Amino acid sequence: MATLHGKGAVLYMSGASGDAAVQITEAAEFSIDVDFDTDPDPALGDTWESKLKGLLRASGSFTGNFDDAQDTIWDATVSTASSKFYLYPDSATSTRYYYGSIWPKFSLSGGTGAKISDTCTFESTGQFAKNPA
Repeated sequence: MATLHGKGAVLYMSGASGDAAVQITEAAEFSIDVDFDTDPDPALGDTWESKLKGLLRASGSFTGNFDDAQDTIWDATVSTASSKFYLYPDSATSTRYYYGSIWPKFSLSGGTGAKISDTCTFESTGQFAKNPA
């Protein structure tokens, strides 16, 4: 397995309910975080705390240059249905990607001294997976 540079990554998501996932053309940075709860599992006589692993969850974000020709992130945020999400760390390897259904949140920022950029933070709506598993 090779070390990858982020410049080859590509991200897809769906907008409104039922839309096909499309490439987010101006995405420039991304993160995916997989996390879980832990619950203490103490017993009398223990000298070290032990824990049980709870449910998994995924969240993340991506940012980029604002593209006024693409409404996908906005449409997904205001939709009442979850969005499909696919991240290919290397677009040349179409068989390796991360995917799941997400609830996205949209943020737009800019000013007189900077370009306009958008940010999408998200939480998974269930299983988040990697292909190949």
